[in-house]
Formats: sequence, C-alpha cells, structure tokens
Amino acid sequence: MARSKEFDPERALAKAMHVFWRNGYEKTSIELLMEEMDIAKQSLYDTFGDKRQLYLKALAYYRDQTNGAMEHMLQAAPSIKEGFAKLLYGLAGETREQHERGCLLLSANLQRDPGDEEVAAFLRDNQARVEAIFVQALRRAKKQGELSRPANPAALARFFVVTIQGMRAMARLDSDKKALEQVARVALGAFQ
Repeated sequence: MARSKEFDPERALAKAMHVFWRNGYEKTSIELLMEEMDIAKQSLYDTFGDKRQLYLKALAYYRDQTNGAMEHMLQAAPSIKEGFAKLLYGLAGETREQHERGCLLLSANLQRDPGDEEVAAFLRDNQARVEAIFVQALRRAKKQGELSRPANPAALARFFVVTIQGMRAMARLDSDKKALEQVARVALGAFQ
C-alpha cells in the first residue's frame, strides 16, 4: 500500500511561489525551498521535480491565481469600466511593500536569461491569456455602449496589459500613489 504524502502539495507550492517571488529564481536555493515549504528533499523532487520545474509550477500557480481573480473582478463589476477601475486603482492603492514586491511574472520576465525560451514562451502565453480576458470584457463593454463604435477591443486589451505592466514597474521603483492614480485615470479615458 502506497504511503500518502505527509504534506499538502498545493500549500507547499504556494509557499514555493512566495520564496521565488521574494528572492527570484537565481537567489533561491533548494535548501531555502525545503525549509520554507517544510518538506524533505526527496519529497520536493518526487512531487515537483527539480528547482526549475518547481519554478515553472510556481509561475503557473501564480498565473492561475491572479488571472482567475482578475477575470472574476471584471465579471462581477456592475460595468466593465468599473471593473478596470477597480483593477487599476487597486494596483495604485497597494502598500509600499506590495509595490516593491511587484508582480512575480513581470519580475520573471525582467530577470530571465534572454535565451531562456521556455520561460519566455510561458510568459508570452500568459500575456495572451490576460489579453483574452480583457478582450472578452471589452467586447462586452462595446456591446453595452461603454466604448465607442470604432474601438478595437484587441488593441485596447493590449494597451491595458502594457499599462498594468508599466504601472507595476513604476510602483516598484517609486511607490507614488498619486502618480499611479493619474495613470489609471488616463487609461480609463478609453471608456465613454
């Protein structure tokens, strides 16, 4: 009879995600992961693979959590504009510590080796997923009259992705809430 795991793999993965988020891939050791995840080396390798495989799984876990929350926020808002406002002003209103920590996927993009095609492909796929979430919301906004007729939902989706990435980078450098709110106001000008 096979022994059951003595730890919760999803909880351990969430802990690994936070370690990579805090330290980056290069500065994260297997020893630190084992300590933070509270698992033995063999359990780590048996469940998640090597450090690189664990990193990719942690990135995917982060992607799924953040994209799911963002999609829910856009669907639950009374209007699409209000959903984007909540997203953008929410980012502006984060604490200095949250701004300094930034976005795990943006950090992964900026810290990766330019020749690392696997991580680049993962990040391109994530960007396409986020754009698809935004396109779907912006098409609804267009049908509901929140966008002008000639508005292009795909171009606007890309614009909002780039705006959010820029806001994240700006916030990490200088956690200036008023400046971030100005960017949010300008971006929301895309809506009628």
